[in-house]
Amino acid sequence: MSNLMKPPEYSASPVSGSTQPHRKSRRWVWITLGVFALLCVLGGALVWTFGVNPAIAGEQYYIAIRNQDYAKAYSYLGSDLRARLSQEAFTQQAQQQDAALGRVTQYTYGTFPIGDPATATETVTRAHGSTYTVHLELRQEVGVWKITSFDRI
Repeated sequence: MSNLMKPPEYSASPVSGSTQPHRKSRRWVWITLGVFALLCVLGGALVWTFGVNPAIAGEQYYIAIRNQDYAKAYSYLGSDLRARLSQEAFTQQAQQQDAALGRVTQYTYGTFPIGDPATATETVTRAHGSTYTVHLELRQEVGVWKITSFDRI
């Protein structure tokens, strides 16, 4: 009985015109997302450099003025302004404002500082009820934002 024939072996062979779905490349999606992420990071860096930092400098200045820490407030002034206005003269002006109008109780940005130089308006409220607008100019000096001019303390 050795004359028995073995059944033929079948193997799967690719058929032309296969019905397997062709997988589309999504490379363009990843490239688009990468470019978008890069633009977001660069935009954030620009906002931080030219928008947030001058606002922080103005905020720190007015925190020091509110706390009557005039030496610290003076440290936020730019070098040219400090050359024209001594710390003693600055402190005297600030103390005169406090005596006449009361301590600073509140300050808010009227216009948000952007650019270099950055200009800002702040609305300042004093303890005796007076409210007035201050115009600040801020510039970067050796990578640090400083107040380079103001019209009132």
